[in-house]
Amino acid sequence: MKELVTVIIPILEPQIDPTEEKLLHHALQVLSDYPIIFVAGEGADLSVVREHAENFDVVHFPRRYFESRQHLAQLLLMSDFYDRFNWCDFLLIHELNSWVVKDELHYWCKQGYDYIKAGPVLTGTDKAPGFLKRISGLSEQEKRLFGAGYADNGLYLCRIERMTSTLKSKRSVAHQYRHNAGLPYSDSVFWELEANRFLPHLRKPTDIVRSHFAQFGVRYQNGTSLPFAFTGISRDNIHEIPYFKNLPETE
Repeated sequence: MKELVTVIIPILEPQIDPTEEKLLHHALQVLSDYPIIFVAGEGADLSVVREHAENFDVVHFPRRYFESRQHLAQLLLMSDFYDRFNWCDFLLIHELNSWVVKDELHYWCKQGYDYIKAGPVLTGTDKAPGFLKRISGLSEQEKRLFGAGYADNGLYLCRIERMTSTLKSKRSVAHQYRHNAGLPYSDSVFWELEANRFLPHLRKPTDIVRSHFAQFGVRYQNGTSLPFAFTGISRDNIHEIPYFKNLPETE
């Protein structure tokens, strides 16, 4: 019988900073009821992980995919990546810019979606009416603006079988996205704009529903209901996010 879900934590090089270490420590605590696997480059130094977990599982991929977030996007657009974990139904990809507020992972796995991620933070011309409705005709510049809206948005839940079948059916398009060096967060752009282009391959939630799954921490307003997780967290903004100002020092 397959596992329901596994948590995947990518470790990019060089060494993680103190804020990322704080997010790592919290993830290991709040998601301790689920299998957690680190993915890293071959020969990576994982001593910082050992400081927070005595025993942990790691799956290695070629080191080039962990040189930057841009390189990681290439790996996340390969069916081979998801196939490595085909002993479970879902993956929660948890980059070290996200914070799970409350353990609702089982609940979200049971909602019938194939891919769920916080929407991008769009600015400038990409907020024009009808921008997202023109998914079959975005210019390269519009795609770059759209991709920039996913900066530090590193948490998504996906159904492995549907991700691999989508990538295989759109092999040529996925290849183009993997090798588009000028497109930031090309994996997120692909899943948002291309996965359901012409034919629906992935079941996705509405914007309202996915706001209950994850929100950018800097946009959360105290007093509103908390999502499953916050994303968009970095050492540059964590001290400005109201949610973290109210946490006990032990967090």
